[in-house]
Amino acid sequence: MGLFDNIAGKVIGKLGADDSQGAMLQAALKLFNEHGGLNGILEKFRANGLAAEADSWVGTGPNLPLTPAQVVQALGQPMLDDIAAKVGLPGNEVGSKLAEYLPRVIDKLTPDGTVPRNQAAVMLQAMSLFRS
Repeated sequence: MGLFDNIAGKVIGKLGADDSQGAMLQAALKLFNEHGGLNGILEKFRANGLAAEADSWVGTGPNLPLTPAQVVQALGQPMLDDIAAKVGLPGNEVGSKLAEYLPRVIDKLTPDGTVPRNQAAVMLQAMSLFRS
């Protein structure tokens, strides 16, 4: 297991996810890793008309909800199909699961209302979630 997978597992544990939820949360974190980091994913949502939602997940206030249709709108069906293949879920479930967990993951990675400057800073923030 690599460093990223180890950190992803600990973030998932911190969020209190069961095994099926954990697979989806890990997919969300890998999504960051494979598509431009946290900033890259946020920019995909902003560029596709979901700036208010994305900004709410980073901000310190309440998170705006996300629908499966909005996930498809922002990320595209091919990306969701790729994630579905990696986590072993039907394609139509991936959008629903990401709609549920992506705002929570982003919120946990940006507790002070700002996006960490780079991937290393995101990793440090992820590690801080399980320090006691």
